[in-house]
Amino acid sequence: MSKGDVLSDLREALEKRNPEKWCEAMIRAEKEGYDGDQISEALEETIKEDPMGCYRFMEEISRPPQAMTVITMPDDCEEWEPQVHFPEQMFRGAFSAVWSVYPRLPYEDPWDDSVDKVNAEVISTAGVFVTATGMASRY
Repeated sequence: MSKGDVLSDLREALEKRNPEKWCEAMIRAEKEGYDGDQISEALEETIKEDPMGCYRFMEEISRPPQAMTVITMPDDCEEWEPQVHFPEQMFRGAFSAVWSVYPRLPYEDPWDDSVDKVNAEVISTAGVFVTATGMASRY
């Protein structure tokens, strides 16, 4: 296959919103030495037709649907910090993991019920520590 085939496959996959073809073409493009700028330039016209739809499709493919992290108290924390019921470090770690999987594209109406939402559950050795459901970005 020639290098032009890879870029046309990427354009076609993006136009048709075909995740399998998109992933295969991205792997081939990487193997053939294309960098991000070359791929962006090749997809520029396709993206101009439907920018939000294209970016949403690409993000849904590349963004993991779930995240998991191990959160520990830092060694240099104050003596009282691990004693509190809800340590700040636990919230920071949990929400950092949550927002890493949250879609970054804005919606027309950030308050609409169909806006993507995320859930978080923090579990400690004693069981469920915190559960937060239905969090959404309102920017």
